[in-house]
Amino acid sequence: MRRVLVTRPEPGASRTAGRLAALGFEPVLLPLTKIVPLPVETWSGAENIAALAITSANAVRHTPPPLLRDLAGLPAFAVGERTAQVAAEAGVSVKDAGAGDADRLAERIVASVQPGSKILLLCGRIRRGTLESRLAAAGLPVRAIETYDTVPVSLSGDELSTEIGDRSIDAVLVYSAVAATILSPFVSSFLTAAFIAISDRVAQNLPAGLGNRIHIAREPTEDAMLSLLPKV
Repeated sequence: MRRVLVTRPEPGASRTAGRLAALGFEPVLLPLTKIVPLPVETWSGAENIAALAITSANAVRHTPPPLLRDLAGLPAFAVGERTAQVAAEAGVSVKDAGAGDADRLAERIVASVQPGSKILLLCGRIRRGTLESRLAAAGLPVRAIETYDTVPVSLSGDELSTEIGDRSIDAVLVYSAVAATILSPFVSSFLTAAFIAISDRVAQNLPAGLGNRIHIAREPTEDAMLSLLPKV
């Protein structure tokens, strides 16, 4: 059975492990980042907001329930299906879940709201700012509420050896630039493994010496990453 290393943080790592097992792979979990909640100040003013933008499921998970209740009536634009599912389960009214990335999410919001409308963004502390800049350029002011942070997990060679065992890894799933950077000093431990990056930006943080062992998902989703496994 081919072994696949999962580097994303929990709770997503365990969900990915289940998907891999169902596909006939042996998952090996090695989260290289962890999600920590940030304090969110009491906030009111949903009546002045036209729409809610959500860039990750973790942004919803770490939003205080009272705030989620205040936002429940707003039309929400989620970056993807999984984020939309978590938002809907939390009582959020999801209007759109098909964007796939920040650029397309911005396009869908701009096309759906009135010019000058205010947008509330639920997000993590670490982000590229693409959505905010695109919306601002379209004349839509954005208020960002950071509900969580993504922090790196320290990793030593001994810890890596313990986690992966003495059998080879066939593929490594890399979900973030932070994880790619942490993993880079240890790529020699994966002599023949393929490295599947969720985006070109993430791939750029892997050692160039990996060459054609780096594969980039056609879109920044886990579905696209997993679709590459039979091909590598």
